Amino acid sequence: MTRLVPTLVLTALFATLAFNVQASPDECRIMGTAYDYTGHPLPAAVIRLIDQQTQQTAYTASNADATFAFTNLPVDASGQRYRLDVLSPAVEVTGSHIPMRSVLGIAPAFACGAGQSVRADVRVEVR
Repeated sequence: MTRLVPTLVLTALFATLAFNVQASPDECRIMGTAYDYTGHPLPAAVIRLIDQQTQQTAYTASNADATFAFTNLPVDASGQRYRLDVLSPAVEVTGSHIPMRSVLGIAPAFACGAGQSVRADVRVEVR
């Protein structure tokens, strides 16, 4: 019996974690992969998510597998609310000492409905 209790606890914990990967019913989740212009995965890319309804932005970096995710986002079924950009590494503009980034690729706008996990990849479009 003593071995059964830890097993049940671990099983319940893993089941809870699996359910948490899904977006909650009133939120959505966006995940994808960043690619370079040749179609190869692009690790450590800076990804910008733009909410075109509110003009708010969020940033993340792709991991070693070139994947990224944004969670706990407001839902929208219009088909035009969200857009992803892949940005260049920061460079300092001569004389300004301000790090700047350029947009290297833009994914088409898309919707993210209630409780959905949307897959949206982004690709560098310039060489």
